[in-house]
Formats: sequence, C-alpha cells, structure tokens
Amino acid sequence: MESFHAIHDFKDAHDLETDQVGNLDFRAFVEYRSPSRNASEITNVKIIRNGYQDGQISIEESGELVAENYHLDFTTQYQKYRYCEEGKKLSVAGGSPKMGGKYSVAISPV
Repeated sequence: MESFHAIHDFKDAHDLETDQVGNLDFRAFVEYRSPSRNASEITNVKIIRNGYQDGQISIEESGELVAENYHLDFTTQYQKYRYCEEGKKLSVAGGSPKMGGKYSVAISPV
C-alpha cells in the first residue's frame, strides 16, 4: 500500500495531469543506480493508475537506458516505491542478478 501512496504523493507534488483513464505519461529525468552500472537520462515514463496493472511503471528506452542492460518496467509486486519530499522524486527500489544486486531508480518530471 505504501507504494500506491508514494505514486499519489508524487503526482500531487508535481500536479501531473492524467489521461482519460487516470494514467500518468510524462517526460522525466531518470537516475538509475546499481552495483553493476549507473545511468542518467531524460525519457518518457508511464505510470498505470487503474485496473489490474495499477502501479506499473514503464520507462522508455533512451541513451544508455536500454532493456538489455536495465530493468525498465516495475510493479508494486516486485519493487518498492517511495516518495522523497526532498527533491520531490519517486524512488523505485529492487534487487536482481541482472543489476548486480540492489538497485534504485529516481524519477523526476522535467
């Protein structure tokens, strides 16, 4: 439930507009940190806010951020989301062998 509150607080902090069904689609600065690699890119981010996929976050490939090297799709089932008031960022935390262990992704609208 904390992850859903984080999305709500993030949306409100940035006054992000939703589409006709409540989803968020916006340009963002994405900072990806992990033991095996790091990247920072400006790209499109989509957050599903309804139905079976509520809470799913998808980051569009851009520059160094490619699916071959980074996880770009997240769900509340496998990752934990947190809203950071300082910096007004949405933080996604998870762990996987692909990323060399624990990783974090910070999302900020541009």
